Amino acid sequence: MASRERLFELWMLYCTKKDPDYLKLWLDNFVSSYEQFLDVDFEKLPTRVDDVPPGISLLPDNILQVLRIQLLHCVQKMADGLEEQQQALSILLVKFFIILCRNLSNVEEIGTCSYINHVITMTTLYIQQLKSKKKEKELADQTSIEEFVIHALAFCESLYDPYRNWRHRISGRILSTVEKSRQKYKPAALTVEFVPFFYQCFQESEHLKESLKCCLLHLFGAIIAGGQKNALQAISPATMEVLMRVLADCDSWEDRNPDEVGRKVELTLKCLTEVVHILLTSSSDQRQVETSTILENYFKLLNSDHSALPKQRRSREWESWFIALQIKMLNTITAMFDCTDRPVLQAIFLNSNCFEHLIRLLQNCKLFLNANNKVADKNEKDLANKLLTEINEDQAFQGQLDCLAVSTIQALTAVMNKSPAAKEVFKERIGYTHMFEVLKSLGQPSLELLKELMNMAVEGDHTSVGILGISNVQPLLLLIQWLPELESQDLQIFISDWLKRICCINRQSRTTCVNANMGIRIIETLDSHPALHRTCAENLIALHGSLGSQSVSSEEIRRLLRLLRVDESECFHPYTTPVTRAILTMARKQSLESALQYFNLSHSMAGISVPSIQKWPGSAFSFSAWFCLDQDQLTLGNANKGGKRKQLYSFFTGSGMGFEAFITHSGMLVVAVCTKREYATVMLPDHSFCDSLWHNITIVHMPGKRPFGQSLVYIYDNGQQKASAPLRFPAMNEPFISCCIGSAGQRTTTPPPSQIPDPPFSSPITPHRTSFGGILSSASWGGTTEKSKLITKLISAGTQDSEWGCPTSLEGQLGSVIIFYEALQPPQVKALYLAGPNCLSPWKFQESDMADLPGNVLLHYTAKACKNSICLDLSTNCLHGRLTGNKVVNWDIKDIINCIGGLNVLFPLLEQISHICEGQIPEGVNERTVSELLTPVEGDRVVSTPTKTSESRLERSLVATFILIVKHLIQRHPINQDNLIHSHGVATLGALLQKVPNTLMDVNVLMAIQLLIEQVSLEKNTQLLQQMYQYLLFDFRIWNRGDFPFRIGHIQYLSTIIKDSRRVFRKKYGVQFLLDSLRIYYGTDCKYSELSLDDIRTMRTSLYGLIKYFLCKGGTHEEIQSIMGYIAAINEEEQLFGILDILFSLLRTSPTRGQLFLLLFEPGNADILYALLLNQKYSDRLREIIFKVMEQMLKCTNVYERSKQRIRLREVGYSGLGLLLNDGPINTSLIKNLTNQIINTDTAVNFKDLLSVVFISHRTYINVRVVICRKILQILQSQPDAAHQISQQVGWQDTLVRLFLKANFENGNTLHKHNRAVLMKDNDKNISAEDIKRNFDEKTDDEKMDSFALADVHSDPWSLEDRHSLDSNTPLFQEDSSVGELSFKPENQEEFWHNPSHLSLDLSGIDSCELSDSGSQMPDSLPSTPSPVESTKSFSVQPDKESSIANDMGFSDDFSLPESQERCEEEILQLLTSILNYVMCKGLEKSDDDTWIERGQVFAALTKSGTSSELLRPSDEIKLILLQKMLEWAVAENREAKTNPVTAENAFRLMLIIQDFLQSEGLANSNTWTEKLLEDMMLLFDSLSVWYSESPVWVKLSQIQIQLLLGFIGKGNLQVCAMASAKLNTLLQTKVIENQEEACYILGKLEHVLSQSIKEQTEIYSFLIPLVRTLVSKIYELLFMNLHLPSLPFTNGSSSFFEDFQEYCSSNEWQVYIEKYIIPYMKQYETHTFYDDHENMALYWKNCYEALMVNMHKRDREGGESKLKFQEFFVEPFNRKARQENLRYNNMLKQLSGQQLAILRRWKSIQVYLTCERGPWAERKQNPIHWKLANVENYSRMRLKLVPNYNFKTHEEASALRDNLGVQHSQPSSDSLLLEVVKQVKVSDMEEDKLDLSEEEITARVNMYVYVPERI
Repeated sequence: MASRERLFELWMLYCTKKDPDYLKLWLDNFVSSYEQFLDVDFEKLPTRVDDVPPGISLLPDNILQVLRIQLLHCVQKMADGLEEQQQALSILLVKFFIILCRNLSNVEEIGTCSYINHVITMTTLYIQQLKSKKKEKELADQTSIEEFVIHALAFCESLYDPYRNWRHRISGRILSTVEKSRQKYKPAALTVEFVPFFYQCFQESEHLKESLKCCLLHLFGAIIAGGQKNALQAISPATMEVLMRVLADCDSWEDRNPDEVGRKVELTLKCLTEVVHILLTSSSDQRQVETSTILENYFKLLNSDHSALPKQRRSREWESWFIALQIKMLNTITAMFDCTDRPVLQAIFLNSNCFEHLIRLLQNCKLFLNANNKVADKNEKDLANKLLTEINEDQAFQGQLDCLAVSTIQALTAVMNKSPAAKEVFKERIGYTHMFEVLKSLGQPSLELLKELMNMAVEGDHTSVGILGISNVQPLLLLIQWLPELESQDLQIFISDWLKRICCINRQSRTTCVNANMGIRIIETLDSHPALHRTCAENLIALHGSLGSQSVSSEEIRRLLRLLRVDESECFHPYTTPVTRAILTMARKQSLESALQYFNLSHSMAGISVPSIQKWPGSAFSFSAWFCLDQDQLTLGNANKGGKRKQLYSFFTGSGMGFEAFITHSGMLVVAVCTKREYATVMLPDHSFCDSLWHNITIVHMPGKRPFGQSLVYIYDNGQQKASAPLRFPAMNEPFISCCIGSAGQRTTTPPPSQIPDPPFSSPITPHRTSFGGILSSASWGGTTEKSKLITKLISAGTQDSEWGCPTSLEGQLGSVIIFYEALQPPQVKALYLAGPNCLSPWKFQESDMADLPGNVLLHYTAKACKNSICLDLSTNCLHGRLTGNKVVNWDIKDIINCIGGLNVLFPLLEQISHICEGQIPEGVNERTVSELLTPVEGDRVVSTPTKTSESRLERSLVATFILIVKHLIQRHPINQDNLIHSHGVATLGALLQKVPNTLMDVNVLMAIQLLIEQVSLEKNTQLLQQMYQYLLFDFRIWNRGDFPFRIGHIQYLSTIIKDSRRVFRKKYGVQFLLDSLRIYYGTDCKYSELSLDDIRTMRTSLYGLIKYFLCKGGTHEEIQSIMGYIAAINEEEQLFGILDILFSLLRTSPTRGQLFLLLFEPGNADILYALLLNQKYSDRLREIIFKVMEQMLKCTNVYERSKQRIRLREVGYSGLGLLLNDGPINTSLIKNLTNQIINTDTAVNFKDLLSVVFISHRTYINVRVVICRKILQILQSQPDAAHQISQQVGWQDTLVRLFLKANFENGNTLHKHNRAVLMKDNDKNISAEDIKRNFDEKTDDEKMDSFALADVHSDPWSLEDRHSLDSNTPLFQEDSSVGELSFKPENQEEFWHNPSHLSLDLSGIDSCELSDSGSQMPDSLPSTPSPVESTKSFSVQPDKESSIANDMGFSDDFSLPESQERCEEEILQLLTSILNYVMCKGLEKSDDDTWIERGQVFAALTKSGTSSELLRPSDEIKLILLQKMLEWAVAENREAKTNPVTAENAFRLMLIIQDFLQSEGLANSNTWTEKLLEDMMLLFDSLSVWYSESPVWVKLSQIQIQLLLGFIGKGNLQVCAMASAKLNTLLQTKVIENQEEACYILGKLEHVLSQSIKEQTEIYSFLIPLVRTLVSKIYELLFMNLHLPSLPFTNGSSSFFEDFQEYCSSNEWQVYIEKYIIPYMKQYETHTFYDDHENMALYWKNCYEALMVNMHKRDREGGESKLKFQEFFVEPFNRKARQENLRYNNMLKQLSGQQLAILRRWKSIQVYLTCERGPWAERKQNPIHWKLANVENYSRMRLKLVPNYNFKTHEEASALRDNLGVQHSQPSSDSLLLEVVKQVKVSDMEEDKLDLSEEEITARVNMYVYVPERI
């Protein structure tokens, strides 16, 4: 930048030489120095420069005069034309002035000079040159001219808009008021030459550049924006004409730059906007032009008739430009309303008929397309391309028209924004219906147009509706009406979705829409449902439901239901689903309880004015009201002290004293009392009332009771006292002349500061000023003040506005208001709250303490008693108030539903729902709809109850939704409850639920029913609750469908409510009901295709659990009879097991099982369970549980023993039971349990019963017999008299011997299959004991009931039950919970073998594999057989062996079946022979003939069984084993008691039997001659010392001994032969043989064996040689061997006797001697000695056999008698009880069927009423109604009345018969016959005129029930 010295130097040169060149040079240097201030581009924002140009005072003194002269010279030479230097000088001068004006302090002085006039003159001439047409060579000089013009205009801007306000405005930056206030320099006064200059510039300006025109417009805008004075001077008719001409100048647009032309239009419109804003802020005397005039020309241009132009001018491009101009002009209208004084401008627009102009503009839009339809040129070659181009152009043009429509709507919105008057004017002049028709004429709307209509509704951006709310509901109604005509489904969905959001955003929006009857408009739109998309329709219905939650009329509900009518061909309407959910939304409401009628005091001037009260009637002041305040958008201003206080009430006297209560900006309640000097307040903190909820506020001012007593104020919220505090009570002797409720009232006049008294002391602990008295008495206010932390404040009267804010209306909703002149008591306050906000007479039907309330009422206002802005006072004081605002009266669906038919009107909805298939419910839409209905949008704080939250999941099910509707309609509504009762609505609901498909019945339905019943319980309506129980909850026809969670959930809920009140349900829904339900719905006749068997088992177990819960604290006689009847009638094993398991559990664990025992011991109850054992189809599992029940009963100590005799079968016996069982294998479980019952349940074992069981056990498997034998042997060992008792039983020999029989079914393969079956069965039922017991003993009764309802208790028939002694706590066996095996406890071995109470029979794990290791020990070692030398524990089974058997019970398959079978046979052989031996030896201790006949019957039985049947072993082998055991016993007995003749006699008899056995059976079977037998025989002979007695008996025994020894020698067994030879040799050495025949007998027998041995060359010869030597030496002389055998070798110790005698035996001499001498004597000896014995034994066996047969006959006869008694005592009562139960069951089914038919008929009659011509469900096509004479007669027997004939028939068949046409008979089907049978089985006959059900419905009911025939 040039230095100041240079400028000074140049200036001094100019002053000295007066040379203009120096002046120009000075100007040039000055301009270049401040060139940054030359900002001549109007489009740019001014640049901020730190430096400023110099002020005028700093310039040379005469600089302004010199420049004025130079500028004047230039003006004077303008006429002749300026030279180039002069032009440059003129430009320099203008630049200098611009720079100079950028120093704002120079503007005013420069403006007063004539520079501006000279510049305008030059600019005018230049512009004229630019507008004129010259030659092209002259046009080259226009650059400098244009430069001058631009700088001149910038110079003008610098003068008139020094702060560049216009540039800021066009750039979009709006200056704030603060910034404008900082503009201290005013613009220069506008020259009078500007308006002519501006007007001239635009005259004939066709050739003027558009850029220059824009600069001129910028200048005009700068003048207007610079200052109001210049603006008013510039706004003249001429300038307005210019602006309008610029807008209208469209002719030459085609030749110009579109961007420049568009910019010119924008600037013009901005100028007009500024013009309108300036005119609004000016007075009428200042204005040259009225705004109305401008608007008139504006609208004239906007609606100019383009059809008047010549056709060549009306091109498509021109029309596009014109539409673009219209759009910009419409947008300018919107911009015009962005001003401070909008209402005035709106009035001006209304006076200018703006609505008519804008609507006409919309109407003219369609003409553009119609006027420009072109026909394609037929000669055009490229016709296709041309048509395509035209289509694209038409689409673009249509888009412009859409934008024009959008802009028009925006303009309409701007005109009506926040102006109710403008909206009313539009409705009266134009009407939304006409606007809708105009918009429809434009074709399908665009998305932007529809959005703009929503913006019109909210008067802002529709996406911000949560903040704005609905200001104009009419566009929304228009959109709803337009939806069916929208072709785009996306648009339908979009608009409907936004409509739902906008209208449901909060309560105010819903109220606005309800008042505009939007519900009716929605229903009218839904009537054309084929044109609506499904989602759109659902959104509309959801919107209607939300609005209906606010208020709904009966007409809306009626028309909504009529939408759902379907034709005969259809089953359901597409709207059924959303309508159901919408009705639920209406019934449920979207918030807590709210007032249906209230005063809307949202406006700041609203409120209720109360007349003056001349004299206060009472001594106190009580105010009670319902009000609701919405959530405010708190601003910073409201948070300060200068906010507003929302008045709740204010009652003041003329002197300014009175009561007041208001809500602060933060929602706190403040109660105030004003006296002459003080304004005392009490604020309730921490409790905001601005929560969009209805509150019941009660404020009680109570004066002091004594002259100096303390007055108090009590504040109640929703019936609860929130605060109480001391507060002054004003004087009540003056009239209250200013009384307002919810109104601002009169504003307090704040006195001047000099008149305000000093404020009282302030409390340091509170931020507000508090009175000193309040500080001193704060501690004595009690706990309430301290608890609620009240904030009290005391200020000077008159300063409350500055402290608490200016008073305004309540700005919310006010419900009923009651003011009392006496103090209310807390019970009265609570009663007022409980009456609710909709109660007109709160003290009606209340307690006695409310009786005096009506007499204390000062005034009572409610919105229902308000008309024509007059609020009638419902008290007797007639203080009628005046309402400023409006009242709102809403209708609840709970009330209006009774106007159209009551709750029954909704049941057709459920019928339609029942026809909806699963695939017809769109899941996605449903979930979205549900979530949106339940989730409030932000901005509306809806506090939902927990029930609503839990209900949100249920609405996915339509059936659950319907049930929730019923629940909410009866909630707190006694009228609807009574309606539901008297119209049989619950029964109808239950019947309709039975028709619902299974796919729709889910857990949600169950939860909905639960909520419904809980609601009825809360209502305490007993009658309705009982109907709910009967027809809904306990009707299994509803719950017997659906999936498993649905069914089991129902049982769980039943258990829950039964647990709460068992006595209530026990009589009607107790044991009998549950048993019938089990039989009907889970019996054998039911179809189980829907549930798996496990699920059905769980259901049964749950129902059994309920039965158990009823019985766990004591059962009745009727309940036990029901259970027994159920057991007798039912044939299914699963159900029998379930109920028996319940009985067993109760008998074992019930605290009242003593009573249950007594009931079960009655004849015909538990004893008939024996009849179940006769049915062979039942499994072991059922038999196990039967015997468990029996065992528990027999172990009972609460009854006498004689009562148990029937259960023990004492009168009958067990033999009859065995005879009644069919032939074939006896069940293992039966034998096991019978045996356990006999052994364990009695103090002494009844051996008759035991043998009866043993008698039938031979038909069981061998492993079972093994265990039975073990138990019998244990009994014999443990009980001393057991053997004797068994021996006293008739036929015990045959009974025991039968166990040796091999059953027909028992072979290796069968046994193997049986074992495998047991193995698989055990593995499948491997359940741990923990799962079974479930810690039952530790639970309470309620917990037990729950567990019973859920647990599926399985019983393992092979598991070992815990057999406890009645006096012992030690278990015999311990059950393994994981495997179920037996585990023997070694430490209890002694107790096990000797405690009779532990003799329990267990077959749980017994099969052939358990004996796999015992066979190897038999028959040689026989560890189980006692040795004669062992201890006295003889015949005891070894514990080690038993333990090993138990340990081998693992179910393994790796064993060979023959070995297992052989092991079992071997063990039973040993066990049973031990038992027989024990009984014969220990039980029969005598030695007489009868005793031995008893013993001999055992062998006779073996012989008989061996000949008639197949035994496990041959009878000889069994006899041998038995004889060996008997021989052992005899040895032991005779060894211990040698002098006992009985034992000796028994030994003798035994030896005779053994002799007979060996001589008879041993001849054929050499295996009978065993070493063991020989050894024992010798021991016995030795113990008897038969050789030392001369008694004939002993002689006989010695003879037998020799005979048997010779027999043993002759059997060929070396070992036996050696032993016998040695023994005989010993005897011969000591015996003196004197009898020649005896010697021949011995020698003959030995010679036979000897010769045989020599012949066969066996080693027996070596054993016999010593014996022969001894014998020969003894009888050598007796038999005269020396004579007959001279060659006999010597026996006197010759060493060669062995070889010599062998050779001698083959000699003739020896053989002749033996044959002729020895053999005859031998035979003679045998005959004389042993023949008689043989005959005696034969006679003995004959007697034994005869005795055996006699005993068997006696036994069979006793068994037959037992069989008859068993049938009489058990079978016949069982069948009789089954017949009685089936008869009762069938009658019950008939009653249910009849009841169901009656309900359906009643529903048919209701349907006729609902579908009649005027009904809500009126059929679209009414069926003809037929009539008939009624049965009612008058006194003259005349029937004058017609009634509908529902059963009308045309009698076509009778007519055909009359006309001889015949009747076509058809063969009746089985269904029709069944239907006819059911029609005959009905409860009562119907009258003629009743409704009949369709055959389909009756058939459906018949199929539901199964007629059960009586059991024979």
